[in-house]
Order: sequence, then C-alpha cells, then structure tokens
Amino acid sequence: MIIRLQRLLPVSLLLIWLSGCAVQPPVPSDSSLTQKISERNQQLSALNKWKILGRIAFIQAGKRESASLNWLYEQDDNDNTRQRLDLTAPLGINVLHLESDNGRHVLEVDGEEYHSEDLDALIYSLTGLTLPTRALSYWLKGLAYLPQDKLSYDSVTRLPTKLTSLYDNRLWSVEYQNYQLVNQHRLATKFTITQAELNIKILVKKWTL
Repeated sequence: MIIRLQRLLPVSLLLIWLSGCAVQPPVPSDSSLTQKISERNQQLSALNKWKILGRIAFIQAGKRESASLNWLYEQDDNDNTRQRLDLTAPLGINVLHLESDNGRHVLEVDGEEYHSEDLDALIYSLTGLTLPTRALSYWLKGLAYLPQDKLSYDSVTRLPTKLTSLYDNRLWSVEYQNYQLVNQHRLATKFTITQAELNIKILVKKWTL
C-alpha cells in the first residue's frame, strides 16, 4: 500500500516550516580553497566513508517541509556499501530510519519495516518523493555519478558550482555553496537539488570523515 507524503510526514511530526533553509546569496570565491579539478576528483573519489549532520528540506507543489538529517555512508575496497540514514522531527522523534547493506535496504517508518533492493522506488512508495539515492553519495562530494554528468566550476577556486545529470531519464540539477576545508577535503555545506517541480535543499552542519 502506498503511503503518500501528506499522510506519512505530518502524522509522524516530521515537518517543520522551512525557515532556516531559504536560498542564500552565492558565497564569494575564497582563493584559499583553490584546488586543481583533477586533484580534487582523485582525492574525493578515494573518500569512501563519511557522515553528515544537518537538515534536509523538500519543496514541492507549494509545500515546504524539513527535518534533521543524519547520514552515514561507507564503501569498502570491494565496492560493498553500507549506509544508515535518519530523519528526525522536532522533539527528537525519529520517524524515518534506513539501514542499507550492499544493495539490500530496510526502511522503518512509524514502527513498520519495509524491504527492497530498489531504494528509489521504496522511498517513492512511502513518501511520494523522487530521490536520486544512488547518485547522491557522489553528488554531495561534487563528483559526477554518470559519465554524462556535467559540472561547472568556479573561475577562481575551480570547485564545483553546478552539476546537471540525466538520472533515471529525469533531468536533475545540483547547485553547490559555502565550501569548507574538512580534513584537507574541500566540501560544500549547502546544496539545492532540483528536478522538475521538486526542490531538495540540504544544509550540512557537520561533515565527519
């Protein structure tokens, strides 16, 4: 049974009005973050274990909804991946919990578990949202997921400013802002991800590598 976003998220107290994730003006280039594109791509391609804490917001059909985000991702030398994702409502109530192990996904919502090998389809069936889950682990690092992905770079720092991708035959756009130096890695902390009428905003308060 498909549980739509308007039923699932309000019942779970996931939603708060989006106020802290409003679009911010572009951050001026910081020449101290300058890095060669090839050097950065090589460095971040080798970054296979990370964790982000922050907020995620969904803007669709005139609605604005957000939650706290806690995402741990790791990949071993054999390309086996594990991840854990929690979305948390105000008052600290965990309303969405994901555990993934090498392509097998278990999503817990409102005390019920759902299993699938297709995470995109599973999330859509439970929330009505289209999410580029396989690509996000690359896009958040400013890396192409598909060979056809196109990246634009800042003229001073040579860091990614925008990525466009035809993921699952849908046109996606990712905009990057507010780069920080985290353990010698140059990582963005503000993302605007767009696909048709859907806008996803991610604000990273902390990267852990």
